[in-house]
Amino acid sequence: MSAYRTAPDHDETGWPKGVPYIIGNEACERFSYYGMRAILFVYLVQLWTQQGVGTELAERQATDVVHTFIAGVYALPMIGALIADRFWGKYPTILWLSLAYCVGHGCLALFEDDFTGFGLGLVLICIGAGGIKPCVSAHVGDQFGRGNWNKVERVYQAFYFAINFGSVFATLLIPWLRARFGFGVAFAVPGVLMAVATVWFWWGRKVFVHVPPRPGGKLGAIDVLSGMLLFMTLLLPMFGGGIVPGYAALSVALKVLVSLACLALGLAVFGYRQRLAPDDGFLAVLVHCLRARLRGERVAGEATPESKLSAFWRPAVVRFGAEAAEGPPAVLRIVSVFALVSMFWALFDQHTSSWIAQAREMDRHVALFGMSFELLPDQIQAANPALVMLLVPLTSYVIYPGIERVLRIRMTPLRRMTLGMFLTSLSFVIVALLQARIDAGERVHIGSQMIAYLVLTAAEVMVSINGLEFAYTQAPRRMKSLVSGLWLLAVSFGNILVALLARFESLPRVQFFWTFAGLMFGAALLFGLRAAFYRYQTYTQ
Repeated sequence: MSAYRTAPDHDETGWPKGVPYIIGNEACERFSYYGMRAILFVYLVQLWTQQGVGTELAERQATDVVHTFIAGVYALPMIGALIADRFWGKYPTILWLSLAYCVGHGCLALFEDDFTGFGLGLVLICIGAGGIKPCVSAHVGDQFGRGNWNKVERVYQAFYFAINFGSVFATLLIPWLRARFGFGVAFAVPGVLMAVATVWFWWGRKVFVHVPPRPGGKLGAIDVLSGMLLFMTLLLPMFGGGIVPGYAALSVALKVLVSLACLALGLAVFGYRQRLAPDDGFLAVLVHCLRARLRGERVAGEATPESKLSAFWRPAVVRFGAEAAEGPPAVLRIVSVFALVSMFWALFDQHTSSWIAQAREMDRHVALFGMSFELLPDQIQAANPALVMLLVPLTSYVIYPGIERVLRIRMTPLRRMTLGMFLTSLSFVIVALLQARIDAGERVHIGSQMIAYLVLTAAEVMVSINGLEFAYTQAPRRMKSLVSGLWLLAVSFGNILVALLARFESLPRVQFFWTFAGLMFGAALLFGLRAAFYRYQTYTQ
């Protein structure tokens, strides 16, 4: 690694040479991910119906698997970021996990009729897609120095465009390939694109800035081991189903025992690490303050910036300094906001599952430019990324300024997110009403569902983009990576909720939609209250 540049050239004013390789990699990788995800629900329903499972049960099982898979993709970035930052570095992490990603795509294509092999492919894609997710965007920023820092905003715009362009193209093409050539070919093409992404990324290795991990070496390996064990206390209850098939109570008991064992072992490894070389990260600060509270230690407040911290956190100022001490309370404030955002993701990601199931029962014939054709049910979701590219400038330059000008309400990030969460509830009211008409025997055109897509995508633009801005601006410099991982973890929790509700066999689809509409409305009310009392912080970066 020493043969590569480890810091950007601060005198460089043009574009870094590594940017085209990163943008190209992102476009191909996103095509591969959204392409396979576009047909995953339809594949699972067909697989189980061919095995004699009823359509309704097959759709519930497919919803469970799809959202558990998405939850895994968004949970594992916490591990990927830890490996990249502490042990391997971003470039090796992206490269090696991309290879696992490619193998996963290969399993999907090869084990078309074998769910065991197919499931292995999904696990490998979870590891690959989830592991590299927090690394690629950070790797972009690593390429810029002081001389060309003014170009960072433009490169992230290109990055965001590449994601949505790859998604639109993939969700239109891959379902067509599925219908024309079968699932084997349809799953193979995203794998080819992921292989291209990996080779293209490797090709840029000599021009990338390779920021080394900190601390790296033995300490970095211990940090990764401790973090993985502690994270397992959360992952194990979320994933894996029953440990002992047919014995739910015993499975729960074993999960609790194994989770507690992981927690104890993780804390022991963390303690050993602290004895080798004290760290001043989130866990170190939190543990130190807990010990100080148990021992009855107090630090008097003074007329200094750190006096803004509550008495609980002030012992950390003495031990670690004000900058380190302000991180954990800031993170916990942000988590109090993220907890309610999980409900948004529970609804939003259903356009890849339950909304496809609804589209299967709708009239999908459309006439365009003098041609008449039938859309495939898994192609309908392409409306989301296409609408994103239209609604981002519309909300930024028309809707938000219009609300501020007419209603005299300042549209802060949390207020924008609150509006988006109410719109999310409305989108599920729309699909619930459509489902009631379908269940009554009416012929409902797919254009009606497009109204729900428009409302849901507007909500996504308001919640997702402003949520990222909120997370970045409200997190101290030292905690930005952790907060980014927690944002993605909120996505994971939302999808786990969908998977759990999908297991209730007595819940018809129309009630399923109404349940989520009601839950989302309640979450939006609570979020609005939290937003009203949240005090924004300003951190110097």
